[in-house]
Amino acid sequence: MVVTPLSTLMSTSTSFASHLRRAQGETVKIQAEVASGRLYDVGKTLGYGTEALVSFRQEIEIGRRSIDVNKQVAARLDASQAALDAIVTNANGFMSALMSARGDPRTAGIVSEQAESAFKAFTDAANTSFAGSFVFSGIETALAPFEDYFSTPPPASRNAVAAAFSTEFGFSSADPAVSNISVSSMQAFMDNTFASLFDDANWNSTWSAASSQPISSMVSGSREVTTSVSAASQAFRSLTAAFVLVADSGTKNLNDATFVALIDQAVESFGKGIALMTELQGTLGTAQQQVQAAIETTSVRSDLLEEYVGRTEGVDLSDLSVRLNSLLNQLEATYAVTGRLQNLSLLNAL
Repeated sequence: MVVTPLSTLMSTSTSFASHLRRAQGETVKIQAEVASGRLYDVGKTLGYGTEALVSFRQEIEIGRRSIDVNKQVAARLDASQAALDAIVTNANGFMSALMSARGDPRTAGIVSEQAESAFKAFTDAANTSFAGSFVFSGIETALAPFEDYFSTPPPASRNAVAAAFSTEFGFSSADPAVSNISVSSMQAFMDNTFASLFDDANWNSTWSAASSQPISSMVSGSREVTTSVSAASQAFRSLTAAFVLVADSGTKNLNDATFVALIDQAVESFGKGIALMTELQGTLGTAQQQVQAAIETTSVRSDLLEEYVGRTEGVDLSDLSVRLNSLLNQLEATYAVTGRLQNLSLLNAL
């Protein structure tokens, strides 16, 4: 076979074009790898190993979402814990004031006003919300646990207390006749009629909109943790009863002996409520530890998986830079030769 100058020229041109296309394709691939830091075609390069990487990437994404959710849960728990701290501090402060006032019935009027102020502070803390949800309402997060006891018109809770008092004694708590209430009569009222106002049925229908069912959160995998406490608990009831007893049971008009009996009852109720509040703080503290542990464990695993995926899919940027420079030089040379070939005429080729 005789190879003519023309056929040689055409063959050479075709070869250069083919080389140019390959070099251009390789350049695009390397430039993409340099920009992303990952293999250009993971599936083609790794083959069957790609399936495991896809699974790991899904697990990483799920883990990161879980961490974000748990951080929200942790923040809500922090807000709840801060509110309980405020409630306990407020209750301890008022209980100390009551114990001081016990020996001086002349301060009854002042104590009654302090009770109203302290009860309002308690209600505000109990109605704490986080991200638009009330933290002590159990699963009824859209409902505030308490109404304002001293609002106008009075809520059902205050009407119930007023009705119980007038039914028991035959006059209102603001009547001067309150001074005639004996210790035994007041004690019977506090132990029976008044106490019944805070039982399950009356609490749910009269005092609080909170659900007794607390919020539970999936902190990791299938692990579920109780992450709230409810205003339906006895801790909230005991403190509410103590505040109301001092604020709205005719305290300022009681005789000295009956005043002391009422203060003793209130102090006992405060002591019980504060102890139970401390238990609720412990419950939230345990939940905080569990949520934080879940965040840390998930974070460590996600970091390890990301590191593995990064190493497997990653590229050597230094090596790519050398290869890219080499390809660019080749392309430049190829462009130059191709240009010269294109300038050759059929006559010159012959």
